[in-house]
Amino acid sequence: MYIISACLCGVNCRYNGKSGSNERCLKLFREGKAVLVCPEQLGGLPTPRNPVELDNTASQIIEGNGKAISNKGEDVTEKFLNGAYETLKIAKELGATKAILKEGSPSCGANFVHDGTFTGNRINGKGITAKILENEGITVFSDEDLEINNSKLVYLNEFDREKAKKRRLFELEEEDDEEEEYFDLTENLTDMSELPPKVEENVKKLMISLARDLMGFEELDEIAEATGLSIEEVEEILNEEE
Repeated sequence: MYIISACLCGVNCRYNGKSGSNERCLKLFREGKAVLVCPEQLGGLPTPRNPVELDNTASQIIEGNGKAISNKGEDVTEKFLNGAYETLKIAKELGATKAILKEGSPSCGANFVHDGTFTGNRINGKGITAKILENEGITVFSDEDLEINNSKLVYLNEFDREKAKKRRLFELEEEDDEEEEYFDLTENLTDMSELPPKVEENVKKLMISLARDLMGFEELDEIAEATGLSIEEVEEILNEEE
């Protein structure tokens, strides 16, 4: 049995009063394999509501060392925690062992959240509900983990590889697909300074090219995160290519 963010099945419960539809989530729900939840509504927040971001990691907030703050400065930490524990209670009552949650949400983000500045900047991390469910042994996927990509993929950092593993785990549980083949250009390059300078330069250029052309990253900080290079290195290499 799955717990699924209700907004992924067309329920208008997101902070802006909107929703989205994920076909895989809808399929599970229609087959009676999932129950829909909205942790923020379960915690007593209205819809629509002001955007909220976390000022610390979910783990720290759960321990009392941080807050969930709206863009108007309202502290809604208690409601976020209440909603998360209500979601956990539902999961335990149903015997749910897996959850599919909305990526990027301060409650449901499974791989990333926003950085607390309300500027759209994303950082690796988890939402409060996602972290509480994981702490109780529930496997948490995001809607983006379920995206279907090409059969041969290039992963440039640990974040992307972990995301791919989770997507593959979901597919193995739901379908009988052929094994995918994964390539990691940087797996053994823990210290590129050991490479000859020209080779090092070419490897960096290739990594940037893959991050832009294959993975679709355009912003300097996104390319830097995907490749493990500094923003300054990325900017310098891109300027040389112009």
